[in-house]
Amino acid sequence: MCYYQMAGNSQSPYAGIGRRKLMSVTMTSGRLASLTAAVTRASGELRLTHPERGYAVSRNPFTVWAVLPSITLATAVLAIAMLFISDAYLASIAAGAYLFVTAGVLLIPAVALKGSLSLTHDGIVFQRGKQNLTAGWERVTGILFRRGPGLSLVIRDPEQSTPSIRAPGGFYATQGEANIPLRMFGDRQFSILYDIRDRLPQSAWRDAVNRASSRSQIRILLVYAAVVAVACGALFAVMYAVTH
Repeated sequence: MCYYQMAGNSQSPYAGIGRRKLMSVTMTSGRLASLTAAVTRASGELRLTHPERGYAVSRNPFTVWAVLPSITLATAVLAIAMLFISDAYLASIAAGAYLFVTAGVLLIPAVALKGSLSLTHDGIVFQRGKQNLTAGWERVTGILFRRGPGLSLVIRDPEQSTPSIRAPGGFYATQGEANIPLRMFGDRQFSILYDIRDRLPQSAWRDAVNRASSRSQIRILLVYAAVVAVACGALFAVMYAVTH
């Protein structure tokens, strides 16, 4: 006490201990507040509050599963037509028609694909211009693997601004069911899948994920190789018909 008085400090050593205890209690309460900020109480039970997420629909036309088969079919038709066309003028017309059809197939999804998906604490909101649908998590059936669109988010009895909502790529919301293909969101589909996995029971998404992961990578590569082969064959047929 003599040391504190000589130093001009009228406080006792116990005051510093009290301040340290107060700071410790304050810091502890701050950490508890940050931890409990993500938890709310609903109906007397603690409920985990997930952060809100927003995902925009990709404008990449190849997110629509039907685009690649359509272009492949058009290319095959062009290659077959060139086998029977010997006139250079007719060959140029066929090539122009092929380019027109291919550009249309690529542009239509790029223009029509729009919207955003929001995952909130209370449910799901999908907006597409003036059209929108909302549903609580209790109405979300889960993730299903469907032929063509692939992994899709399925909702039953959503609230819709219009009776029917449709978009390229397998998206629809009609007759009390909504189907939202995750591939519409490009690479963000994996983030959506992780967020949904945290909010739904394992039985709602595990089977679909297992089916999607069991697809053969060799088969996928063979499909793309066949598309490239058909396209190269068609281009060679056009070149041969025009130059001979």
